Amino acid sequence: MPNGQDTLCWLERAGDFFYGGNTGNSTVSGYRMDAQGRLALTNEAGIAAAPSAKSQGVIDIAVAADKFVYVQNATSGTVDGFHVGRNGALTKVTTVTDLPAFAESGMEGIAAV
Repeated sequence: MPNGQDTLCWLERAGDFFYGGNTGNSTVSGYRMDAQGRLALTNEAGIAAAPSAKSQGVIDIAVAADKFVYVQNATSGTVDGFHVGRNGALTKVTTVTDLPAFAESGMEGIAAV
């Protein structure tokens, strides 16, 4: 499904929603699933979370308890934490900084429990 973003890298499920990291422009796209299993974007822009200076190089996503989405930002060496709203909107609740960043490819791999 086209999301208007660049280089969708990873999808994770959080309840009836799916979130994908767009490595090419450091955004996160949100999708919702209807009763027939069809996906649609959670908003017209195709962006559930926009990038910030501390959120560059979105590479991986993990979900905890279907309520929290964690986004690993390889280039900036950060992890952003978001709360999943009832409509699938993401609200940033934390940013962990000072993680190892790599000049070219960045860090890869995140897990949430």
